[in-house]
Amino acid sequence: MFTRLVLAAIAVFTFAAPALAADVTFRGEVHYDERRSVPPEAKLWVSLVSLPSGATIASASAPIGKAAQPALAYTLNVRSKIVEQGGSFGLLAQIRSGYRVIFRSQSPVPVNLTELKDTPLTVRYSPDPAPTAQLGAEIVPPLLDTLWTVASIGGTPVLDETKVTFAIAADYRAGGHGGCNNYFTEASFADQPLSFGPVVGTRMACADNVMKQETALFAALETTANYRQTGDSLQLLDAAGIALIELVRSR
Repeated sequence: MFTRLVLAAIAVFTFAAPALAADVTFRGEVHYDERRSVPPEAKLWVSLVSLPSGATIASASAPIGKAAQPALAYTLNVRSKIVEQGGSFGLLAQIRSGYRVIFRSQSPVPVNLTELKDTPLTVRYSPDPAPTAQLGAEIVPPLLDTLWTVASIGGTPVLDETKVTFAIAADYRAGGHGGCNNYFTEASFADQPLSFGPVVGTRMACADNVMKQETALFAALETTANYRQTGDSLQLLDAAGIALIELVRSR
């Protein structure tokens, strides 16, 4: 018999689409080989993917803690226009220690959105190799899964009446709050140390100075070609190494 460990409800990254959509909730248990130990800092990740492509629609995590048991209960709430549009979907699970995968699903488990049932997931011991130092376009783990607050854009401090945030999820979906609208993009560490795809956002209207600041933020993100991180500070840079956006770690 498996001991049931109920994780806190997993907070979903809703970067898949800017439009509001209804929640879809997935539940079940993730099973792993109890003969393998799980580090106390490990997290359970559950992802909703599109089939057959395997593209990630939403992904979220919750800490397992010291009371790890071979059956981990999960709840994944997804709000995405992509789900509303229909198609075939599946769930994947991973157990990660830091930024290394220790256990992983071998393939997605299909889910039926018209008849949601508890979906059991099995992960097998399949650890990533230990990280090695690399030069060039390396991914610095503290840059991911971290909430940042924007301090200045183009050298101009952020307006006092706004709070502008930024984060890159482990699957490279990025976004935050622009001061008026939520915004969404995708990070890439492939061709340059860091770049972003087109930025899209919700369509709320705010004061002219707030909208001007938000437009500058989106333009700076799309111009980003590099970054510099020092402790709790982060700079997004252009190709010439000039700081476009300055940020500080929020958590």
